[in-house]
Amino acid sequence: MKQYFSIGETARLNNISIQTLRYYDKIGIFKPHYTDQGNGYRYYHIKQFFYLDIIKYLKYIRTPLEEIRRIISSNPEHMQTFLEEQESVIEDEMDNLERARRLLHRRKNQLKEQLEICNREKGIVYFRYMEEQTILKVATPQVNPHDQSDLYFRKLVDVLEERGDMVDNYYGFIYDLKPYKDSRDIYCNNIYTTICKGEKVDIEGKNIQLDTIPSGEYVCISFDWSTKHYDSYYQELYHYIESNSIQTDGKVYQISLPTNYSSLREEQFLTELRVLKK
Repeated sequence: MKQYFSIGETARLNNISIQTLRYYDKIGIFKPHYTDQGNGYRYYHIKQFFYLDIIKYLKYIRTPLEEIRRIISSNPEHMQTFLEEQESVIEDEMDNLERARRLLHRRKNQLKEQLEICNREKGIVYFRYMEEQTILKVATPQVNPHDQSDLYFRKLVDVLEERGDMVDNYYGFIYDLKPYKDSRDIYCNNIYTTICKGEKVDIEGKNIQLDTIPSGEYVCISFDWSTKHYDSYYQELYHYIESNSIQTDGKVYQISLPTNYSSLREEQFLTELRVLKK
């Protein structure tokens, strides 16, 4: 039975590249059984394949080569300790990937919603049903929809990033539905962003709350954000509600979604004002 194999045969039998075997030889983690001094050819003994399997396994679980060097020169106790540590690392990475998956899913749904809003006629009142949303909100005394509210929004970002999560592009204001003569008389109660239902967020001592925006049918109006025309869009929505005697929960939920993603371009947002029917 054949016991010695060339580097090419070893590579083929072990599903590994010749270049990788040469590199492993160079850094000293897997050397050939002997090298022909006449022609420089490397030869591996079949019993070495078992040790190559160990290296391949460690690589598969994303073990750094320097750690592999230490493990193969140590004992089973060292490997056990390392595997326990690596298990914890992988579990953390899986948690992060799951958060990324949820964020991606939420962002896809938001983009779908945004495109649906874009397809509606701007400045015209309409109705649409919305599912319940879980939100993270911060109180915003004396903040007007026209004000720079970025510093308040950064508080929400900080809370999410502290736990390894990321905020998406969805943010909104909540304020009272009233017959304002000028939109600069509006003062927002909260700024919010959406999060996944059931998320656990540490908000202790941060003046931030977890809340929900109820499901139901909303009276809405959408428009491309404009300080100049905000009043007319708000008045259109308010007068529609009043003239049709629509009962509401007395709140306006304003959301703004970016329609471009480069800081080098002029800022553009799609805005929707929503009022929940009772």
